[in-house]
Amino acid sequence: MGLDGGFLKFTRLEPRHEPVEERIKHFNEFIAIYSDTEGREQASRCMDCGIPFCQHQCPLHNTMPDTQQYVSDGDWESAWRVLDSTNSFPEITGRICPAPCEEGCTLGLHRDAVSIKAIEKKIAEVAFSRGYVTPQPAAASTGCSVAVVGSGPAGLAAAQQLARMGHAVTVYEKMDKPGGLLRYGIPDFKLGKKVVDRRLDQLVREGVRFVLSTRVTGTDGETLEPGVHDDAESTISIAALQAKYDAVVLALGAEVPRDLKLPGRELSGIHFALDFLIAQNRVNSGGGVNPVQVRGKHVVVIGGGETASDCIGTANRLGAASVTQ
Repeated sequence: MGLDGGFLKFTRLEPRHEPVEERIKHFNEFIAIYSDTEGREQASRCMDCGIPFCQHQCPLHNTMPDTQQYVSDGDWESAWRVLDSTNSFPEITGRICPAPCEEGCTLGLHRDAVSIKAIEKKIAEVAFSRGYVTPQPAAASTGCSVAVVGSGPAGLAAAQQLARMGHAVTVYEKMDKPGGLLRYGIPDFKLGKKVVDRRLDQLVREGVRFVLSTRVTGTDGETLEPGVHDDAESTISIAALQAKYDAVVLALGAEVPRDLKLPGRELSGIHFALDFLIAQNRVNSGGGVNPVQVRGKHVVVIGGGETASDCIGTANRLGAASVTQ
């Protein structure tokens, strides 16, 4: 148990959020990180259940009770080692994961659940600031080569693990910068791109090679589905990759939007979400103009998921007169 009776002594503390009237003026992250003391107190609320349902709810099966115990003890390095053993990018999941672990937290049956996601983010940021996160190049090469198609979270995680095993890894990405939806899609106010670049730097130091603006094709001349963005200046076929590498990993993501064939769909002013979000990511990084102009306009967002939320937050920051979901 993090602290004997810690869940009785401390209540759940949400990380500080910048006030709405301030955060809609910029695209920076607006959720604060726990202080060391706050992190330790929140971790001490863990009851170290006999059956850690939080761990079973987590797609990565992070060992939450162990990390909470180390944080409660003030042993941040051990907490990082445990977290890093199951989660390739906790600094990213600690920002954008929907946290099903907290839904499974036993404490949540009668009190507020342990703030596992915020603690994870805190552990990761402590690890980066104190130098616990370092490149981990393989001790020896296997002599095998692997091509990874796609540089989103799945592709990057695969590349990281394969490189550390000693394989020569090359990641192919059709956009001009790596990161997939981490870079082009998720708004900066949820995930600052410096966070992504910091991790990419580690991968490069571990030997991962990136080939950008290059689209991998199945057959010559095939085209992408409507709504899929593409910065490709060259193409390479799957057959060519299979001939060049010992293995190929497909981590393509799911970019094809679901259209609604309804009366009036052909009218102007109707856009797919990523047309709006990717363009704004580019603007925020210093390039281009968002072709979807919403300032002073009444915006309607169709959908109720994360992408819809991203569009709402972006439209509000760009000065929409109103936003209706």
